[in-house]
Amino acid sequence: MEKEKALPLAALVATAVGVVVVQSTMITMLNGAGIGQYNFLVAIGISALLALSYVLSFSELALMLPRSGSVSAYTQAALGPGLAIVATLSGYVAVALLGIPAELILVDALLEQVAPELVAALHYPSLILLLLFFLLNLRGIDLFARIQTALVTIMFGGLFVIGIAGLTGSGHAPVGAAAPAALDLPLALSLVAMAFWGLVGLEFVCPMIADARNPARNLPRAMLIGLLMIVAVYCVFSLAGIAMLPAEKLTAATPHMDLALSIFGPTAKIAFAVLAILGSATLLNTVLASVSRMIQGMAQSGQLPAWLGRENARGAPLWALAAFAAAIAAVRAPLGMDAAAILTLTIAAAGCWLVAYIIVHVDLIVLRLRLPQHPRPFRSPFFPAPQILGIFGMGYVFLNISPTPELAAPIYRNVAAMLGATLVYSMAWTLFAMKSNPFRPDLAGALRDNGAPHA
Repeated sequence: MEKEKALPLAALVATAVGVVVVQSTMITMLNGAGIGQYNFLVAIGISALLALSYVLSFSELALMLPRSGSVSAYTQAALGPGLAIVATLSGYVAVALLGIPAELILVDALLEQVAPELVAALHYPSLILLLLFFLLNLRGIDLFARIQTALVTIMFGGLFVIGIAGLTGSGHAPVGAAAPAALDLPLALSLVAMAFWGLVGLEFVCPMIADARNPARNLPRAMLIGLLMIVAVYCVFSLAGIAMLPAEKLTAATPHMDLALSIFGPTAKIAFAVLAILGSATLLNTVLASVSRMIQGMAQSGQLPAWLGRENARGAPLWALAAFAAAIAAVRAPLGMDAAAILTLTIAAAGCWLVAYIIVHVDLIVLRLRLPQHPRPFRSPFFPAPQILGIFGMGYVFLNISPTPELAAPIYRNVAAMLGATLVYSMAWTLFAMKSNPFRPDLAGALRDNGAPHA
């Protein structure tokens, strides 16, 4: 008898949006609004189409090959284990190891403003937060679901309240908001890369498919509902920023705090700090749960050492979680309080994320051609138009990833270094440990290890 699945639609939606309702994304969206004014909303609209393309590809692949390894499973079936390892390690593990420490620095910096004595006593309180969510994730999927749904509900509610209050003129008067810029399509296109960072990560729900209720229906719905929620909340949030703050404040280091204070006054400082830290907690909860299961799935497929695939008594990926959390702490601790030290690495990691998305689009095209009769509980409509749009659109975003010309060279060097390092590992591991051709698709293995998910 199949065990009762722990993740209903609400928890799946909360997982899908868990990596975007965070401080770093709030800052990026307000920075974009400061640069482009209403043109940034056009950029969000274009980015939403690109995000829809990857949602459609992931929905079909996740239900066709329902493995916790997610990207690694799809790519091994379509393009071989070599590219599967590259796509997952560079597009997810590397992104998390660089992006989460940056978010933890923001947590410590915010706490230093509102509770300096706490930072002085604990040095890096964010590491306590990391430890807390590591321990909570060890308790299994039921507790994860309850925590994630509560955190995301609070975050979205808080952001909508801020946005609507800013648009309706509630609270304090606007602080010298600038006159909106005229519609400028070239400017809007130049901001697509910045807007897209607010719409990535919906596929983090896919590794949770084994614990989802009625995944054939709920998994695609979770990502589509999540995409609509993200677009709505960040459009409202950006419009509030344009209405309440001048461009120089929107493009500053902490525009999210400035926006909250401009609407609600100084008394909102502590409340907003709590909201922002809850956003960081949502990110931690999502990424620890999802990426650890990707690592577990890779280990179970032979793409990583087998011990990383082991579970504890509650079904949590114990050693994958422990190794992943320890790696995050090892990256965070030496960075101090200077987020600028990892700016280029963080943007480069986002570039690797785009490469992973492009690979997933190629995966779907290849598997449609090679396995046209294989059962697909969800089929991407208008195939292959969304995938081709996604490949070329994400290629454009990748080529325009740098926020300033002087950062372009170090960003692309770091992308090359990360992709190169994972490629070297994948070649060595597949040739000498797996003893297989890195570029030979493993269709038989994928179909043997996967079945249609149960409703």
